[in-house]
Parts: sequence; C-alpha cells; structure tokens
Amino acid sequence: MGLPDVPAGGLAGRRLVLRPLEAGDALTLYALIDASRSALRRRLRWVDDVHAIADVKGFVGRAAATSSGGALVLGVFEAKAGRCVGVAALQGLAEGGQVAELGGWIGVERRGRGYACEAGKALVGQAFRKWGLRRLYARIDPANRDGRRVLQKLGFRYEGCLRREKRLNGRWVDQECWGLLKEEWIHFPPPRGGK
Repeated sequence: MGLPDVPAGGLAGRRLVLRPLEAGDALTLYALIDASRSALRRRLRWVDDVHAIADVKGFVGRAAATSSGGALVLGVFEAKAGRCVGVAALQGLAEGGQVAELGGWIGVERRGRGYACEAGKALVGQAFRKWGLRRLYARIDPANRDGRRVLQKLGFRYEGCLRREKRLNGRWVDQECWGLLKEEWIHFPPPRGGK
C-alpha cells in the first residue's frame, strides 16, 4: 500500500508549497545541494554520490517512481518566488500504510527562517488528517540540535537512542529516535508562523 497522491497544487503552508519534484527542478535542486554540500554531508550519506545534474535527475525520477509505493518525496518551494529551498519526505511506509518516517532538509541559505517547521507541519498534518497514518517517526544525529528543535515543535517525543546504528562518512554514528502518534498530534498546539 502506498501513500495517496498529493493534492493538485501541492501541500500549502503560509510561505511554502510542498509538491512532487519534476525533471525541470533538477538544475535548481543540484545548485541547492552543491551550495549546502558541507552541511548536508554531516547528516546525509547520499550527498557524496551527487556529482552532476544527471545524478539529481536520476533522484527526481526515482522519487516519482516511489511515490506510488512506500515513499513520498516532495520539493519544498517558497510560495511567492517559486524557489526550491529543500526536500521533505515520508518514507519507510509500514504496518499496512499506517507508519512512516519523516525526513528532509533545508538549504543552508534558507535555514533559520522556520521553513523546516512549516514544511513539517504541512506534511505531518496531511499524513494524519488526510492519509490516515497513525504514527510518524524520525531518526536524527544526536548532534543535530536544529533537527531536534524542529521535531519538538512538531510535537514529536524522544523515544531513545540507537547506538552506532548508521554508517556515515566512514564512521558509525548514533541515531536518536523520535515519534509522534496521531492522538498526540491532535492535542498538540501547532507551531506558530512556521518557526
């Protein structure tokens, strides 16, 4: 069972739109990855595999193909300018389509503006309200204070630490586990103004 389609026009926040990536987004997305490479490399293992626009085009094609299966990858775009500022995803769909992992990133030039919270709020709301998921989870590097703050603002709760769980840049790193149940989200006040 896969995730339902994203509504026409994407998922709208106050300042952002989340929509499926298209082939025409590859150049902009590559430039964003390249400008954010050192920051992204500290957290994401795929960054070193992106050497050219063709690599991003391949990613966009794979993202479109998996959207009908167990993952949904969306570009995060500024609503007014139409500029791509990052990526948000639900992946690892399990338990009959009721559990998924939340992930994503915002380019370094647009960090600190509340975009991660706004994108997360739109995706979490859609997952629980419209798609009927019952649980979301996220895994982050314990040193990722910004990621932790975003998850807390979205209502996620710390669930523990998987020690040396992920291989990244030639070393084994811990992963903090965070989770959010639908019934917790319903009663959690949403972040204001995206921040």
